[in-house]
Amino acid sequence: MVHEENLKPGNVPSKQTIVLRTKLLPQDVVGVLEKKKTSFFGSTLRRPKPDEVTVESPQLYFEQFIFVLGHYDIDFNRDTSYVIKVDPDVTEVTIGNEKFPILNKSGVWKKFGKKMKEGVGISKQDLEIKVSENVVKSMTDSIYLDNNGLETAFHYSTSSDSVENYVQKVLDINKDHIRTNNLSDDDVFLKLAHKLKDSLKHDLKINHEEYLITEFREIFVPIYETKCYDNKNKVVVARVDAITGKLV
Repeated sequence: MVHEENLKPGNVPSKQTIVLRTKLLPQDVVGVLEKKKTSFFGSTLRRPKPDEVTVESPQLYFEQFIFVLGHYDIDFNRDTSYVIKVDPDVTEVTIGNEKFPILNKSGVWKKFGKKMKEGVGISKQDLEIKVSENVVKSMTDSIYLDNNGLETAFHYSTSSDSVENYVQKVLDINKDHIRTNNLSDDDVFLKLAHKLKDSLKHDLKINHEEYLITEFREIFVPIYETKCYDNKNKVVVARVDAITGKLV
């Protein structure tokens, strides 16, 4: 059987912490929202006027993404069968000390003579041999998890000119506005283990397996967040990417 819950990595590198550099100032974000704020309310046929919508001062948050890259090796046995063609007059095949009867087209095990086979126009017939295979596989994969612990895509650059030089200082200054998931490291590694082993069947006899984490990062992405109000006191929370200036 395949038991991901018991699979723990044999090697885990130190977690690297990265903070992406904020490129927009609060006034830049207000400018973005002033152009978009009426679209948050009403419909395409009836939107409020710009002076009917109020935008609060945006607050900067740092939202965590987790990246983990891992490698998995497994040696296992699995039961399967091979179907081969044999001559129409064959009724049984012996391999070693085991005898294998012939399987006809209806799926019923029977022995047919040569004349009966020729009479229905069959030139070959099937022999099914049930075997146990020994298989060795190696797999490498990765995942990104967002601050809710859900698998997600990640489109940001982490090159040297895109990240903060003083990571801990930035996090300390913004310590009350950091959003992280509630997953433990083991939970993260288990999610990757599920992904790596997803292609495997569950009725396996595992002889040996090895799971290694080769890269482990947490990346903090700056996001501005604010509230917008219309003249009917309807509230919309607006989020702006502090790197690209796009609404998220």
